[in-house]
Amino acid sequence: MTALDGTPTGVLLVHGAWHTKHCWDGVAQRLRALDIPVALAELHRGSLAGDTAAATEAMAQLPGPVIACGHSYGGAVITGLAPDRIAHLVYLAAIMPDTSETTLDLVAAHPTDLLASTVGDPSATTIDPAKAGDLFYAQLDEQQRAAHVATLVPQNMAPGFDRPTSLAWRSRPSTYVVCSEDRAIHPQLQRLLSQRATHAITWASDHAPFLSHEDDTVALLGKLAS
Repeated sequence: MTALDGTPTGVLLVHGAWHTKHCWDGVAQRLRALDIPVALAELHRGSLAGDTAAATEAMAQLPGPVIACGHSYGGAVITGLAPDRIAHLVYLAAIMPDTSETTLDLVAAHPTDLLASTVGDPSATTIDPAKAGDLFYAQLDEQQRAAHVATLVPQNMAPGFDRPTSLAWRSRPSTYVVCSEDRAIHPQLQRLLSQRATHAITWASDHAPFLSHEDDTVALLGKLAS
């Protein structure tokens, strides 16, 4: 199978800010159980270009065009991937920037009070663990929230000031998933960004649909990849 025939050969999963690739473990395991190859990007390289390179390296594990799914800031990352390696882009409560926009520009234009009150040092932001559960995982129970909050890592803010230099979504089909109960990325911003996508759907999800709406996430990616 070549990169020119357009048939997906697997799914690339790209995490968002403060998370690591392990936030996708449940989704990845279930996709692999469906015989769908999965590659997981690990970001935190200090720039949007560096993170896009990390995603490109992970994508190289898959032989042909892929379904590239980005969550939150991960949407800015998948936007810069090489279009000839992409069968379909999935933006999961994600940033979907144009070349004149940065992640922080977009978030600042549509702020959420909880996100503003949760972040700390702007150079290497940590999330207040007492608030992170409500911010990211509002639809999980307390035990689940605590377990996932414990996996969060500091986030260098430098990538949030970077603009993409290319836009895969201009030439490749895309699906935007609006998460209407999100407390981190304002749902109104998501609705505006979703107008750039080929398709848009809405889930009544918090900011972590890969956890709270794992069935829906697996079903969507599995359908696109099958």
